[in-house]
Amino acid sequence: MSPVPTLARVARTPAPPYYAVTTVAELGPGYDGDAHRKLGQQLYAHAMTLGGFLGLEAFFDGDASIAVSYWESLEAIERWRNDPRHGAAKRVAKAEWFGPTITRIARVDADYGFNLEGPGRAPQVMS
Repeated sequence: MSPVPTLARVARTPAPPYYAVTTVAELGPGYDGDAHRKLGQQLYAHAMTLGGFLGLEAFFDGDASIAVSYWESLEAIERWRNDPRHGAAKRVAKAEWFGPTITRIARVDADYGFNLEGPGRAPQVMS
């Protein structure tokens, strides 16, 4: 069964291994939360069409945000990184919304969780 990408607060990912792309940003004075959320929803829908996208978790706290997207492979991440729509969105974010920002890419070799329901495979529970 192919995993179903989710925009849940906790993404339902397939069994590892897979990849996580984490972007942490300090929000700048020109930050527009409504525009950011709208653009994020559009990008989420587009990412689902590219292949290899597994899900997204995004959180905001005061003047900072963190987004973690999940991908089947490094090749899928590279397709997303080079996607024209994603590139246009990054240009807006850099110019208008974000201050200091960093993106990190990591391979997920294990996961665990509890109280997870919904599409996709819930992470394995470890005791």
